[in-house]
Amino acid sequence: MADMTVIGTGVIGSAVVRACADSGLEVSVWNRTPERSERLAGRNVHIHEKAAAAIEDSPIVLFCLLNYEVTHRVLDGAAADLSGRLVVQNASGVPDDVTPLRARVEAAGGRYLEAAILNYPDAIGTEDCFTVYGGAAEDFKELAGVTEALSGKQVRLGSDPGYAKAYHVVSSAFYYAFVNGFLECSAIAESLGVPLNDFAESVPLYDPGFQNTIGVGLGLIARRDYTFEQAPLTSHLDVLDNLTGIAERAGIDQSYLGVMRERVQRAMDQGYRREHVAVLTEQFRSRRAAVHNR
Repeated sequence: MADMTVIGTGVIGSAVVRACADSGLEVSVWNRTPERSERLAGRNVHIHEKAAAAIEDSPIVLFCLLNYEVTHRVLDGAAADLSGRLVVQNASGVPDDVTPLRARVEAAGGRYLEAAILNYPDAIGTEDCFTVYGGAAEDFKELAGVTEALSGKQVRLGSDPGYAKAYHVVSSAFYYAFVNGFLECSAIAESLGVPLNDFAESVPLYDPGFQNTIGVGLGLIARRDYTFEQAPLTSHLDVLDNLTGIAERAGIDQSYLGVMRERVQRAMDQGYRREHVAVLTEQFRSRRAAVHNR
C-alpha cells in the first residue's frame, strides 16, 4: 500500500507527486489522460489505470483537479471505497462548493480536508510554498508527511473546511488585483517612457507604505470611523483624475483607476471629505445589504 494518492497530474498535481516522491513517500497516481501520469513513473511513484485502484491504494487521497465538478465526476466514475480514508481537496471553487463534497466524502465513511496552495507550482517542495488547510486537527496531523514534503509554510486555519476556501477566494482576489495593477502600470510606464526595470528596482521601497495602508485601513474599517487627516479623500480625486487620463492615453480600457475615481467621487457626493479612502468600504456594505434584502 502507498503512503498517499494523487488524483490529477496537471501542473499542480505533478509538482505534488514529485515533491512527495522525492521526500521518500510512496505515491499512487491516476490521471484521466494516462500519458500525463506516465511521465511521472519512477522511484516511489506507482501509476494506476483506474481511479478506484489509485484511491484504494492509500489512506490519504489528494484531489488535484480543476474544480469541484470534475472531482464529483471522477468520484462518480470511480465508485471507490472512501471508508477510513482522508480526502484532501485542492481545487478552484467557492465556499458553497465545499459542503456538498465534504458531505459526500463523510457519507462514504471518509474524512475531509480542504487545501489551497497559494503559489505557483514550481514553489511546491521549496521553502516558498504556502498552503492553507481547513479541517479537523487530527486529520491535519495525519497529513504531516505530505505537508513536510510540500515544505514551506503549511497552515491549518481551523476546523471549518469552508473557511479555508473563503480564505483562498480572498487571497485569489488580492492576487488578481495585484496582477491587474501590474499590467496597467506596465502599460502606463511604457507610454511614459519609464523603463520597467528601473521601476521594479524601487518596488521594495514602497513595501512599508503598502503595509501601513493595510494596517491603518483595517483598523478604520473595523471601527467604521474613517477620519484620517494625513491623506483625506479629497487628496485622491485630483490624482485619480490625472491617472485616469494617462491610462486612457496608454491604451487601457476600463481601467481600475477610472473605477476608483468614480467611487471616490460618489463618496464625496455623499459628504465625505476628510476621511481615509477606506471609507469606500461603506459603498460595498450598502450594496451587499441591498442585494441581501431583495
